[in-house]
Amino acid sequence: MNNNQQYVERWTRVERYQHWILAVSFIILVITGFALKYPEAAWVQPLLLLEGHFALRGWIHRIAAVVMVALSFYHIGYMIFTPRGRFLLKALAPSRQDWGDLKDNFRFLLGKRTAPPDFDHFSYMEKAEYWALVWGTVVMAVTGFLLWFENIALKIFPLWMMEVFTVIHLYEAWLAMLAIFVWHFYYVIFNPEVYPLNKSMVDGLMSEHEMEREHGRELARLREKAEEESEEMAQVTVNEDSYGK
Repeated sequence: MNNNQQYVERWTRVERYQHWILAVSFIILVITGFALKYPEAAWVQPLLLLEGHFALRGWIHRIAAVVMVALSFYHIGYMIFTPRGRFLLKALAPSRQDWGDLKDNFRFLLGKRTAPPDFDHFSYMEKAEYWALVWGTVVMAVTGFLLWFENIALKIFPLWMMEVFTVIHLYEAWLAMLAIFVWHFYYVIFNPEVYPLNKSMVDGLMSEHEMEREHGRELARLREKAEEESEEMAQVTVNEDSYGK
């Protein structure tokens, strides 16, 4: 929490960079990937202008894929080898509290509870979305590289497996696209409580009001910690004044 205790840092600068690189590479992958499946669509035509001489769509898709895979390896290192990353990894781990929060949230949505539960640093929904992203990235990267390096893959797998990889790649792409464009975009853009954008992804900060609404349990812990630190500082000041006398 910052000095005036009005805002809480949710994203560090490095984490915001990771998020935006992921967002841009993902959107490019979606556009260029579905352009291959639906080449007759009007929005695909600009990508096909040079297709007869240069596989523009394919190379943009592959470059975006390499960027996302490289980012994934960086993110793994960040989560394992930095104190902040280890904190986030621990916060993202499923817990018994998630099950309790899930039940309480359903009770709230059904009108059997007056308020939603107070979530910690990550809600069960954010945890589910994160681990779904991890799983989806692994599946898309593995199947994508197998399809990219088809000649090598055919030395290991029979031809019919390439068709299986193609189907898996396509439908995992649909799942990922729908999850982001429907679920994630709603919560960070179209949700009336954050519209037109959850600004924490831009400046890394979340107001105490937003924290109370989305991460009340963590905010209570931060406030308690701030009060303890304030009391300790006051005690130190008293002791120093006493010593001076």
